[in-house]
Amino acid sequence: MAGEKQKRKNVPAAAGERRQDELKRIAVNIRNRVFSESILLMLRQTGDFRPIPIPSQQQDMILIECLDAVPEILLMDVTPSLAESTPEGRLSLVREIRRELPECKIALLCDEVAYPELARDVMRAKQTGQIDAFFYASVTAEYLAAALDAL
Repeated sequence: MAGEKQKRKNVPAAAGERRQDELKRIAVNIRNRVFSESILLMLRQTGDFRPIPIPSQQQDMILIECLDAVPEILLMDVTPSLAESTPEGRLSLVREIRRELPECKIALLCDEVAYPELARDVMRAKQTGQIDAFFYASVTAEYLAAALDAL
C-alpha cells in the first residue's frame, strides 16, 4: 500500500490537473461545522487546493496547527459569539501568524447580513493591510475558490 502511494505520487498529473505537491495548502478555521465542511469539500473538489481543517477555536491551538501545516492561506470566519472569533480576536491571531509564517496569506469570512458592523471592521482590516482578503458569506463557491486561488 505504501509503495502504491509512492508510485501515485510520482505519476505525472493529467493535462490541466495539479500534482499533489502543487496544490495550494489552505487552512480553514470556521466555527460552524456544516459551513466549514462545505468549504473544505468545495476546495477539495476544485482540484486546486489541499484543504487543512483546523477545528479548534483556541488561538494557541490554531497557531500550533498552522505551524505544523505551514499553509499558504489561512481562511477564518469572524463572528461575535466568541472573543477569539471577533475581529479583535482574529486580528490578534493574525499578528502572531504573520510573525511566525510571514508568507501565509490571511483571509477572513463574515456574514455581512447578520453582522454588518463586523463586516465593516473586516473591510477596514483589509484596507489597512492587516489581512490579505475578506469575503462575505453570501459569496458564491466559485468566486471564493477563484479568489483564494489568486492569493
